[in-house]
Amino acid sequence: MFVAGARPDVENIYTGYPFNYRAGWGYMLLTNMLPNQGNGTFKLYAYASDKEGNRLLLGVKTITCMNASAIKPFGAIDTPAQGGDASGSAFVNFGWALTPLNKSIPKDGSTITVWVDGVQVGDLKAAPNVYDQYRVDVATAFPGLNNSDGPVGAFYLDTTKYLNGVHIIHWIVEDDAGANDGIGSRYFNIVNTGTAEENGAGIQAAGGRIPLSFESMMRLPLSFEPRRMKRGFDLAKEPEILRSDHDGVLQIVAREVERIEIDLGKAKNYSGYLVVGSELRPLPIGSTLDASKGLFSWMPGPGFIGKYDLVFLRTDDFGITERIPVKITIKPKFDQR
Repeated sequence: MFVAGARPDVENIYTGYPFNYRAGWGYMLLTNMLPNQGNGTFKLYAYASDKEGNRLLLGVKTITCMNASAIKPFGAIDTPAQGGDASGSAFVNFGWALTPLNKSIPKDGSTITVWVDGVQVGDLKAAPNVYDQYRVDVATAFPGLNNSDGPVGAFYLDTTKYLNGVHIIHWIVEDDAGANDGIGSRYFNIVNTGTAEENGAGIQAAGGRIPLSFESMMRLPLSFEPRRMKRGFDLAKEPEILRSDHDGVLQIVAREVERIEIDLGKAKNYSGYLVVGSELRPLPIGSTLDASKGLFSWMPGPGFIGKYDLVFLRTDDFGITERIPVKITIKPKFDQR
């Protein structure tokens, strides 16, 4: 699925090209479904075709997979479909999760958490959510594991809390030895009639309106206060301290599909934007800004890589507004540079 806001660096290079605002793409591969259960060396070929029938080999990558020595949980989300629609107050988000021997995933579903737009929305323990359900195809493909007879779970998502449009959902799974990993993600469309304008009080999601111009935003004074940031899914971990460079920009480097949470500090209100050239756009798809708490959460989905210029506007109790520029550089997950 092509998603607006992916790869603004490419958009800035190829100005005037059709759909350049959604140039980025990504593919999540369940490697243990490859031959020999994903053990060995494989070549991946990526081809692009246009509506006129032109076809191009974008590139070839050789990868080595070692699932026989894997230690983290694995699995997939089945619904919503990639690019599919979801609606209603109890949309069923299905998926499955397993972990290598001799470990187990707790059958009550308490260690399987669900995240929407970078924010945790619940786990599979709380009813009516469920885990430890049998499914013949998964049990047959991965026999003999401690959860093989009950790998399937379901989460009931209230989509009416979100703006209509594209969102992203993830499952994070932890086993009884403390190993954890994301088991997949889905870009999906929320389509409701009469949906809430916002996801609760003070939440700004991708697709919000842009009330000011780039020029007027640039005239606002900079804020040089240190900020705090967390990576990953442990909400109790100690945050990193972020300090602005000499231009007032907070510089952040992250990996593909790595969740970040920036604590912008207390204020009367916040708003945030993606900056592309001299244009202000909604925050990236898959992110959430809680304006009342000053928290920005983002777990970039597949296809988001490169440099992203964001700006947050902080308004204090006296009505004074300052800008907080943030540059997030997303690097390939397996690139060690």
